[in-house]
Amino acid sequence: MSKTEYTGHPDARRPKKTPLSWIIFALLAIIVICCNYIGCREYGRIDLSEYESYSISERSKKLLESDAIQKRETPIRIIFAFPASSPGYHRMYVLLEEYARHSNGKIEIECFDPLRQPGRAHDIEDIYNVKCDQELCIIDARNDKNAPTNHYDADPSKANQFRIITGSQFLKYDIRPDGKRQVVALMMDDVLCDELIKAIEGRQRKMCIITNKSSLQFDNKGNLDTTTISTIRSIVGSLNINLIPAVLSETEEQEIPDDIDGLIIIAPQSDFEPCQIKTIEKFWDRNERKSIFIALDPSLPFYSTQKIKDKDAKGDDIVKDVFGPTLPNLYGFLSRNGIKPSGDDRIMLKNSQRLVNNISVVFPNNALPCTQSFWNNTTQLEGRCRSFYLVHQDESEASARKLVQYPLIYTTDEYYGETNPNRGAAYNEHDDINGPLCVAAAVTKGTVNDPNRMNTLVVVGNVDMLAEEGARKEIRDYLRSVWAWMTERPEYAGKSANIDLTVKIDLNRHSRSAVEHLTLIIMPLLALLIAIFIWNTRRH
Repeated sequence: MSKTEYTGHPDARRPKKTPLSWIIFALLAIIVICCNYIGCREYGRIDLSEYESYSISERSKKLLESDAIQKRETPIRIIFAFPASSPGYHRMYVLLEEYARHSNGKIEIECFDPLRQPGRAHDIEDIYNVKCDQELCIIDARNDKNAPTNHYDADPSKANQFRIITGSQFLKYDIRPDGKRQVVALMMDDVLCDELIKAIEGRQRKMCIITNKSSLQFDNKGNLDTTTISTIRSIVGSLNINLIPAVLSETEEQEIPDDIDGLIIIAPQSDFEPCQIKTIEKFWDRNERKSIFIALDPSLPFYSTQKIKDKDAKGDDIVKDVFGPTLPNLYGFLSRNGIKPSGDDRIMLKNSQRLVNNISVVFPNNALPCTQSFWNNTTQLEGRCRSFYLVHQDESEASARKLVQYPLIYTTDEYYGETNPNRGAAYNEHDDINGPLCVAAAVTKGTVNDPNRMNTLVVVGNVDMLAEEGARKEIRDYLRSVWAWMTERPEYAGKSANIDLTVKIDLNRHSRSAVEHLTLIIMPLLALLIAIFIWNTRRH
């Protein structure tokens, strides 16, 4: 017997090197080499923070991927002159890197500390004619980098190709109980996206807001007070739209200028005259891209007694009282285009039969394609709402005019429209309007194949969503996406970034009810059961 066959010998206990071991070792080496090669060629980042605090928003990504940036021949320069000790500096620096990464080289980033690099600060002051004595962010979207930086004073068409953002615009402060300021939100992604749109577009788009039929107010200087419609002010500011107050003549038709891209009607309190409706219809029937946005006031009665002019048997002018719709001409214009207000319906809960001002709504999946990221999402809508029917008076006429309807916002199934408030009875499925109820809708006129000749009409049955305190973040983002589509720029649609640096717990009606049951009933009963169990154990 040889020593290798003897199991007790050390040579017999040594592991034998088989060819399979060498094959496994070679494959392992190949895998390691391939992983290193892929890691050097491909680069990716994963944001593992809870609220994706180091990622740019979906809206910013769509902007960076749009043709307006990707087809530029000259890259856009973003100069970030912030001291490293600034609040939120690290997060802002990472967001700038994300902008450069998603732009595919169309955005160049330069970051420097003006306190530690005074030489570079003086160069920036000489080039852009600014003072670096405060935190600044400069967006330079000029195609000709040798053009003077004060060109926006001489050429209004290029006024937005050069933007200066102060550091205070990036941060939102709140006053603590001790009177000191505290940073509560980082606005950088939203502000940078808004200013980037202004920098690359140049000319501002114009929209007229009709002021002589609504309850809009003016300040001492005669300017439109937008505090009650701050959501619209935020939308038009983020989409590079100039809001122009306008008055429609009540005696004759008008010709709206060609450079007006849209009309806005907010909470009309009195009906439009026939000549005013003809002015709106003429604008709506133009064979070019035009849009109309209408927000109805649910607090205004749908039916009322009105004084109208008529003639008696002798042909003399008389004034008589007639009971009917409060805004018959405006409602008629909406109905002819496929959006019919449902009347004096009050939105009620089926189970409790009570009027609610905090309504659970859903964004349907058959809405506009630009709102796809919101489809089937739910949120809360503050304030009273008016519902609509999406129905055409004449299907053949609607087909000839190429009218297409889109529901934008629906209530959930738990709500219904009460048609007779004086009945005092519970929900009646035959008389009342069954949910879900449409509280916002859109209509297009034209062909999708030629978007430059497709007009858009958007109607909402809620005015509280237009006030900043009455609109949630999802509602504001959704309305901004709809307005981006209205102004022929659907690539600017999408959800905005999470700006809060503090954690907020937002409870809807169902969540509050669950918390109340948990804290007031379940937890006391559980404590009582534990106490009874301990008492019974000790008693025996």
